[in-house]
Amino acid sequence: MKRRGALAGVVLAFAVAVAACGGGGGSDATVSIKTLQAAVSNTQAAPSSRFTMDMGIDASGKSVSLHAEGVSSADGKVAQITMTLPSLGTMEERVVDGTVYVNFGDMPFASKLGGKPWIAINLDALGQKTGTDFGALADQAQSSGPQQGLEYLQGLSGDVEKVGDDTVAGEHATHYRAQIDDAKVAQKLPEGATRDRVATLGVVPADVWIDDGDRVVKMQFAVDGSSFGESGARLQMTMEITDFGVPVDVQAPPPDQVTDFSTLGSIST
Repeated sequence: MKRRGALAGVVLAFAVAVAACGGGGGSDATVSIKTLQAAVSNTQAAPSSRFTMDMGIDASGKSVSLHAEGVSSADGKVAQITMTLPSLGTMEERVVDGTVYVNFGDMPFASKLGGKPWIAINLDALGQKTGTDFGALADQAQSSGPQQGLEYLQGLSGDVEKVGDDTVAGEHATHYRAQIDDAKVAQKLPEGATRDRVATLGVVPADVWIDDGDRVVKMQFAVDGSSFGESGARLQMTMEITDFGVPVDVQAPPPDQVTDFSTLGSIST
């Protein structure tokens, strides 16, 4: 397949995927949705955050998992994220000054990516070269940390159930169960197949944990993959925001270790 197509699929999938959340308990205590909406706003106001994310996909009799952790500025324009896929290896993503840098590390195809450890993807420059508007995708790629998950929570709707007290990252938190209307979420995404598919998910149950400072510290959700044409498939995601206001000192890799994504040709995989 084309190297460019393979890279774009992997990088953009991870970049837009490091996001939202759901889970579950049992209580009949109903609270106002404004409680969660206020917590989302408080969390978005933090200048930066540290986070972890776990995702699992069950489809066609196989299971795939992803673990990610890192730090991100509030606007997502500066970030460092390490992602591990047990079946493939570990990769690192850095976002600096509008450019996404990806190091595929020990993944099987990494040795075929130009001989340098880092790939640089400037979506604005790529758009000018291809005649495609990548502006919206750039915004998504630069929001690959907690902010993207918080954007999903902007789709909260309906009643909210207070499940009870819990502990997240060693600190007290209150567990709530709510729902996300993905039609609202889809309105915030770039036009295209991803937006159309998200819109088909309908209303998805979600679990949210709020700390004593009225900030979201954990999000969790599960999606029925049949909405994506995969009968019996299931996607589960959990994200924890473990610290706020942390330093985000992320540097671009040395130029002599970077290959420009737009210069890559094609390879067989």
